[in-house]
Amino acid sequence: MKKIHFIFVVLIFVFSNCTSTTPSTQHVAEENEALSKGLSASPGLRGLFQSGENYTLIEEGVVINGVEWAAHNVGRAGVFVEKPEDSGWTYQWNSIRPEFSMEQATAGLLPASFLTNYPAGSFWEKSRDPSPQGWRVPTQDEVLSLFDTFNVSNEWETKNGVAGRRFTDRFSGKSIFIPAAGKWFADIDAGERTMRKLDIGTGGYYWTATGQGDFGALTFEFNSSGVLLETNHRTMAFMIRPVADR
Repeated sequence: MKKIHFIFVVLIFVFSNCTSTTPSTQHVAEENEALSKGLSASPGLRGLFQSGENYTLIEEGVVINGVEWAAHNVGRAGVFVEKPEDSGWTYQWNSIRPEFSMEQATAGLLPASFLTNYPAGSFWEKSRDPSPQGWRVPTQDEVLSLFDTFNVSNEWETKNGVAGRRFTDRFSGKSIFIPAAGKWFADIDAGERTMRKLDIGTGGYYWTATGQGDFGALTFEFNSSGVLLETNHRTMAFMIRPVADR
């Protein structure tokens, strides 16, 4: 118990000293170093959960069609949001740095580095994964397991005033709710250089770990009509609903 108490002190100190809306690369590195050191001393406890200004160690997970899904979105790097219907933070593909919160009014003009200096590769690297300890960005196949209508049902619903889709394992009855929190988007091909919020309350946009070509990556998307896999430019800022890293 003393070790867990020490972890709380370290994490609260690290997070409370962040004053900017978007943390620096150094700050994210400090967060993840603290997470790695702290959680490695507590086997069996996976992830962090944010409630106000407090951070608590938890074990979270719901098995749907053989895949263990987190019940919450990723917030800051290494931390879950408080409630299943909370949107969390958005990330560029294969990046550990949070870009925008859906609570922000506007993101403003995109820096040139945002459009050009983004991670390459064909798969989301573990060292760049912002998921809490013990979790990771889902693969294409893991997302497709939610589309298996023989084993999984999904329906549009509203939870505490937030619209989204609920995915339910037909055999166990266990389910997860994923909010339709929208996305930060800029049509780069059309010359847009300003991110704007779209589809809040009507669409969900979540990264998979699977890249597509040199500039794209697969995203898990849904609205009131259904679900699909889509390819998006990896500079866009979407949310993450992780799976257990077994």
